[in-house]
Amino acid sequence: MTINRLAGFTLLEVMIALAVFAISAIALLSQSNQGISQTLYLQEKSYALWIAENKLTELRLAKNWPALGNNTDRINQFNREWVITTSITGSGEKSLRRVDVEVSRADDEAHLSSLRGYIGQY
Repeated sequence: MTINRLAGFTLLEVMIALAVFAISAIALLSQSNQGISQTLYLQEKSYALWIAENKLTELRLAKNWPALGNNTDRINQFNREWVITTSITGSGEKSLRRVDVEVSRADDEAHLSSLRGYIGQY
């Protein structure tokens, strides 16, 4: 007489398979979270660079020759508050000034973007 055993997985095999699946799911979610964080950081840096470029362009298009010194502005753009620090110094040439623009979020001291440009007097 033969006993007809039903083919199937044992409880141990099922638990091991679930553990492997759980570890894989945790790793996948961790990588997704890291990717989202990097994307948001790059978005912030892109916004800061655009704001710095806009500030430098404003100074270049201004009718008045920019005065030497430092200036800090606060603006609201991209649904955030930003701090723009502008430093205008001489360059060694009397008709050329160096402009350094640094942009950071109002709630964070770290500079997200720094841009250097030169403005000539024609």
